Amino acid sequence: MSAEDFKAKGAEFQKAGKYDEAIDAYTEAIKLDATNKVYYSNRSAAYLSKGDANSALADGEKCVSMAPEWPRSYTRKGQALHSLKRYDEAEKTYAAGVAACPGDAGLADKLKEIKDLKAQQASGPPPGAANPFGNILGKLAGHPKFSTWMSDPAMMQKINLLQTNPQMGIQMCMSDPSMAEVLEAALGISLRRPEDMGASPTDTSGGASSSSSSSAAAAAEKAAPPEPPRELTEEEKEAEAVKSIRAKGNDHYKKKEFDQALTCYDEVLARDPKQVSVLSNKAAVYMEQGDLDKAEKQCEEAIEKAREMRPTPFEDIAKFYVRWGKVYVKRKELGRAIELWEKAQMEYADKATERLIKTTMLEKKKQDKLAYVNPELAKEAKERGNDAFRSQDWGTAIKEYEEAIKRDPSEASYHNNLAATLSKVMDFQGAKREVDKALELDDKYVKAWARKGDIEFLMKEYHKAMESYQKGLAIEPNNRLCTEGMQKTVSQINQSSSQMSEDEQRERAAHGMADPEIQAILGDPVVRQVIQDLGTNDPVAQRSGQKAMQDPVMSAKIQKLIAAGVLRTG
Repeated sequence: MSAEDFKAKGAEFQKAGKYDEAIDAYTEAIKLDATNKVYYSNRSAAYLSKGDANSALADGEKCVSMAPEWPRSYTRKGQALHSLKRYDEAEKTYAAGVAACPGDAGLADKLKEIKDLKAQQASGPPPGAANPFGNILGKLAGHPKFSTWMSDPAMMQKINLLQTNPQMGIQMCMSDPSMAEVLEAALGISLRRPEDMGASPTDTSGGASSSSSSSAAAAAEKAAPPEPPRELTEEEKEAEAVKSIRAKGNDHYKKKEFDQALTCYDEVLARDPKQVSVLSNKAAVYMEQGDLDKAEKQCEEAIEKAREMRPTPFEDIAKFYVRWGKVYVKRKELGRAIELWEKAQMEYADKATERLIKTTMLEKKKQDKLAYVNPELAKEAKERGNDAFRSQDWGTAIKEYEEAIKRDPSEASYHNNLAATLSKVMDFQGAKREVDKALELDDKYVKAWARKGDIEFLMKEYHKAMESYQKGLAIEPNNRLCTEGMQKTVSQINQSSSQMSEDEQRERAAHGMADPEIQAILGDPVVRQVIQDLGTNDPVAQRSGQKAMQDPVMSAKIQKLIAAGVLRTG
């Protein structure tokens, strides 16, 4: 069956008053398509019809988060809050709906209705003063025994009669043992029914039955006293005991008393097999103990058992997947961990899990990169690259040098070799990037400084080339590559000044002006004044400019402008 088939089936059950079956059908529809807001809306309505306002509220809130522009989202949430008598929250919900969906008459009516109810409560007598059964539903909803009766339509009809016509309702209670128990719970008193006094339940002659009815009516006219403590049923006692044992296990876990914690969790499962989530607690213990196989087994078992439950606790299943993923984090298998967390998101979307996936993906990339490192294989790739370079097979050389870098990113020479090869295919920007990486790894690598100067020379950035060669010579003064590079650069600068056409010189100057360093030098007012003094015919100004050039720093700046083609000589 498709999701729509389950939805249609749920609607049929709901019309027939079979709310549990309707809820199950809508739940199956959600399993198949958790993105359809209508399925959550319909299930919310079914929960509310059943009397389970808390579950109705959860689905209503889900609707609002999924479709904040849909009027029915706010209607479902508001109706559940109204049923729970959380009137202020219901008013805020309807108001938010009116703001998000202006013009929706239904939401406007709901907002007015809840405001009128609050105004009536504020101006009228305290609830229950005139009618002690005014809040009977609230009392019964919190009662462990009677809360389940509220899903019975026949029982709800009798309770409504008790609210609307107390006198007739009380008489009905005296002839109905079940309703008599409801009356006792609502008023906090013990009633003597006709059968308790030996009279017939149908006796209306004014004997014991009439007397009991009168007594109950009189008691009903008074405000109901606080409900006295009652003795728990055996089921309730067992539930409290299980809860206590689980809390004790959690305390042992926090104290790292893992064996004692496991003993408590096992006892919880033995006494209440429905406590599936305790399996996740056991998994956490096994993870702390380092037994990851057992931890994984507990997570698998928890998911399997949770899927068998009705209604299926999707949020719990998501938590089990998250715990399971953390087992694989311990194993350093981040890919598998991410897969499990993505399954968790399919069960129940959670922002914390989404962040966990993103951060782990980044960590996995780093892990994969480190796992690929192998210096021996890097050397082999470098040799293959060298062979290809000598054969002028630039494509293969680039591929092999890149492989060498992946296998050993910390080796500067691989980046330098790749830079040399990229220069051969005229990819100067890529070549410069790789040689800068080589110098980042080893700033004393003279070959890399020479390579950088060569690349800058080819890019006609002569001022930068001179600086790179100078840095190489500062490390190794007699280095042949840097010395030759410096000579050819100076020669090229001198030739450029005399042999270039006017257009070529302008192009070279524009290229130099694009350099932020050149822009900074030209932006210095002292430098501009020196240039002006050197270019004037005023002997005094010329002497001032020449004096400034005796400063090594100023001289270097002027020479850099000349090398960049921005400043011409002669």
